[in-house]
Amino acid sequence: MNRRRFNLVFSDPRESKGARTLCVPVALIVVFAIALLVGLAGFGRIVYIGSGYALAVNNAAEQQRENGRLKTKIESLDRFVKQEVEIISRLVTYEDNARLKYGMEAISSDVRKAGVGGLPSRDDILYSSMADPLIVKAEALRLQVSALSNQAELQESTFEQISEGVQKLHSYFTKRPSIWPANGRLTSGFGYRFHPILGMRLMHQGIDIANEIWTPIYAAGDGIVSEASDWTHFGNMVKISHNNGKYITLYAHMQKFVVSQGQAVMRGQVIGYIGLTGRTTGPHLHYEVHDQNGHPLDPMQFIVAVDQIVD
Repeated sequence: MNRRRFNLVFSDPRESKGARTLCVPVALIVVFAIALLVGLAGFGRIVYIGSGYALAVNNAAEQQRENGRLKTKIESLDRFVKQEVEIISRLVTYEDNARLKYGMEAISSDVRKAGVGGLPSRDDILYSSMADPLIVKAEALRLQVSALSNQAELQESTFEQISEGVQKLHSYFTKRPSIWPANGRLTSGFGYRFHPILGMRLMHQGIDIANEIWTPIYAAGDGIVSEASDWTHFGNMVKISHNNGKYITLYAHMQKFVVSQGQAVMRGQVIGYIGLTGRTTGPHLHYEVHDQNGHPLDPMQFIVAVDQIVD
C-alpha cells in the first residue's frame, strides 16, 4: 500500500538550478500538529495557573489588609466595651448607695445578671477551639455588647424606679415639717420643765432656738399660712397648716413676720425673724408642731438629720 506524502517544492529565482522537492510523510505532519496543540495547551495552562496564582496572592494581601482593619475595629470595640462595663459598674454602685440612702429595697445580683447570658455550650467550645482567634474575639465582643445592652435597659428601668421613689419621698418631706426652722442654739426641748418666768413646772409644748434678733426663720415644710398675728404671750406669731391640716407648725416671739394669712409657703422660705416679742427672757424662736387634732408633738422627731437627703 502506498503511504501518502506531501511534497514541498522550494525554488530560488537567483539560482539557475531547478526547484528542489522535499517529501514529508503525513504522519510526521500529524505528529507536529499534535505537538503544537499540546504545547499551546500547556502554555495556556501555565498562563492560567500563573494568573490564578497572582490573583490568589493579591486576594491574600487584600484579605490580610482586611484582617488588619478588622483587628483595629475589634480592638477599638474592646476598649469601648471595657469603658461601658466600668460606667455601668459605677452606676450600679451609685444606685445601690441611693437606694440605701432613700430606704429603698436593693436590686439583687440575680436580677442584675438576668439576660446577661449563661455558660457557652459544648458546640460553642468546640467551635472556638477550631476557629480563627480573631473571629472568636469578635464573637465574644458581640456577646458582651448584647449583655451590656440588657444591663443598660435594666439600669434605665431601675433608675426610673428610684426617680419615682425619690419624688414620692420628696413630696412626703416637703409637706411635712422636716427641717430646722432657724439656725441657733437649742436652749429648751419638748416636755415638762421649770418655767423661767412663772417659776413652776409646766409642759413645754415645743422647742426653743436662741440666736440674735433678725436671724431668719424658715417654714419647716410646704403649707398654707393659717394665722399671722400678735399674741399676748407669744408675741408676733405665725401658724402654718401642712399636708391639708395633717400637721400645724407654730413660730413665736418673732421680731417681724413677712407672710400673711392664706399665703402658700414652701419649705425653707423665710417667714419672719427671731425677736423679743411676747413673754420671753431673751431673743429666741419658740417652735411647736401639732397633729390634726391639736395635740402637741415633739418637733425633734420630725427634723431630718442634716446628712440625710430630702431634696
